[in-house]
Amino acid sequence: MKKIICDCCGKEIVYCYTFSYLCHLKDIANGKFLNGYVNSEGEHVSARKDEFDVCLHCYNRIMLEAVKKFYELRKD
Repeated sequence: MKKIICDCCGKEIVYCYTFSYLCHLKDIANGKFLNGYVNSEGEHVSARKDEFDVCLHCYNRIMLEAVKKFYELRKD
C-alpha cells in the first residue's frame, strides 16, 4: 500500500486533494523579482503549475482564504 503524506501539514492521509497554482505566483509571494513573461496588461504569466497533495483539512483552510479573497475583489 502506498502512503500519502499531506504536503502542507505532514500527516498521513487517506483521501488526497490537489492544491495547484501557476508557478510564477510562488516567486511573487516570496517577494522575488520576476523576469518572466507578461501579458499585454503587464500581468505575469506562466504555463506551468505547482501541484501539492493535501488533506481535506489543509485544502479547506487554503481554499477558504482564496474564496474570501475572490469575493472581496469581486465587489470592487
